[in-house]
Amino acid sequence: MAECLLCHRSMSHQLTLTQLLLPVPIEKRCCCERCWQQFEAIHSDKACSVCGRQLTTRTICQDCQKWQKQATMEFKNRACFVYNEAMQAFMQQYKFAGDYRLAAVFEPFFRQQVNRQKADIVVPIPVSEETMQTRGFNQVMGLLPNVVYQSPLAIKSNWHKVRQSSKNRHDRLQSPQPFIISRPELIAGKSVLIVDDVYTTGRTIRHAAKLIQDAGARQVNGLTLAR
Repeated sequence: MAECLLCHRSMSHQLTLTQLLLPVPIEKRCCCERCWQQFEAIHSDKACSVCGRQLTTRTICQDCQKWQKQATMEFKNRACFVYNEAMQAFMQQYKFAGDYRLAAVFEPFFRQQVNRQKADIVVPIPVSEETMQTRGFNQVMGLLPNVVYQSPLAIKSNWHKVRQSSKNRHDRLQSPQPFIISRPELIAGKSVLIVDDVYTTGRTIRHAAKLIQDAGARQVNGLTLAR
C-alpha cells in the first residue's frame, strides 16, 4: 500500500489485464487519482498554437499575437497543464519549499511528453547559483531524471536573480537577457527542445530560445509543465 505524496492518503493500484500480460515496466504511482484529477490538462486542439495556453478552440492568443509582431524568430511552446490552484499549490511545495520528492508526481507523464517531441537535444532552463544554494536543486532537471539532456545554457555570473513570481507582467516582459551559451557546439544544426516548469509571460523561455537560435540551432521549440 503506497501513500500519495500530495494528500498523504493510502492508495492502492489495481493492475489492468494488459499490464499483467505484457512484459512492460509498470510506472510506480506517487499520486492518488483524487489529487491527479485536480490538475487540469491542456489539450492541443483547445490551446494557443504558439504558447500552449488553454483556449476554447485552437487559435493564437492575444499575448502571442503581440509576440509575433515584435519577434524575430519562430517559436512554439507546448504546455501540459493549466496553472490552476492545484498546480500553484504543487509548485509552492515543490519549487519554493524545496520538497524534491514531489518531482515524482509528474516525472513519468512529463518524460512521455518530452519523448513525443523527438528533438535532437533537450535543454532544461538553468537556475542561478544563488537558487541552487538556497533550494538545493534545479526544479526543471528534477522532472527529467530519466531523460537525456544537455546543458549549453548558463546564467550570467553578474545577473542578480529576482523571483519571477514576485514581478508583475510589465516587469517580467522587461527582464534583460539572463543567459549565456556555454557550449554552442551542442546546438549547431540541431532541433532543440527547451524545457521549463511554468510558462507565464514567455519572457524567460523566449530569451533562451533566441540565444539558442542565434547559436545555429535548426529548430527551437518549448515544453512546459504548466501555462
